[in-house]
Amino acid sequence: MRETILEAARALFLEQGYSVTTMEQIAGRAGVSRPTVYAIGQKAQLFKLVRDLTIAGDHDPTPMSGRPDHMAFTTAADAESSVRAYARASSVLLRRLTPMHARLREAAAVDDELARLWSVAEEERLTGARIVAEVVSAKGPLRRGLDRERAAELVWTLNAPEHYERLVLVRGWTHEEFASWHAETLVHALLPLRRARRT
Repeated sequence: MRETILEAARALFLEQGYSVTTMEQIAGRAGVSRPTVYAIGQKAQLFKLVRDLTIAGDHDPTPMSGRPDHMAFTTAADAESSVRAYARASSVLLRRLTPMHARLREAAAVDDELARLWSVAEEERLTGARIVAEVVSAKGPLRRGLDRERAAELVWTLNAPEHYERLVLVRGWTHEEFASWHAETLVHALLPLRRARRT
């Protein structure tokens, strides 16, 4: 039942946005009563749960750190392999997350609870970027003049869903074209040029 409600909420949030969507609509889409929907949470809580579900990609409770994509990036043999593994995983995540991220951005402009969620989401992205910088720098040198915090800020900037939104959803790039650009841009932003190799 919970999965059905969250999937209904996700569909409605994406179709018409957060502000317009009502709990009654979510209940109707899910085929349940409004009290059943409220038992999971208020609308803002539903949006957060839907966003978390979108990031995970499924209803599996396994944390992201225990999933194959994350493990491939952390166990890669060298810094460039690690960056490229991260870029692959990041591109797949961005394909899932970008439409929901756009809805969050819209809602944050008019709803205080969603504005707080936006701030938390951005801090979470920065925390994740710091992990990337730490893992990569442990496997080899960063680009000359780049410290770990600045590297994290570059990752945070380059993995922003707005890039996927503009290049794929607006300009019509294929996902594969974006993924290739994403990998090459991260490699050249983070690593010494002499280490960069095309794959």
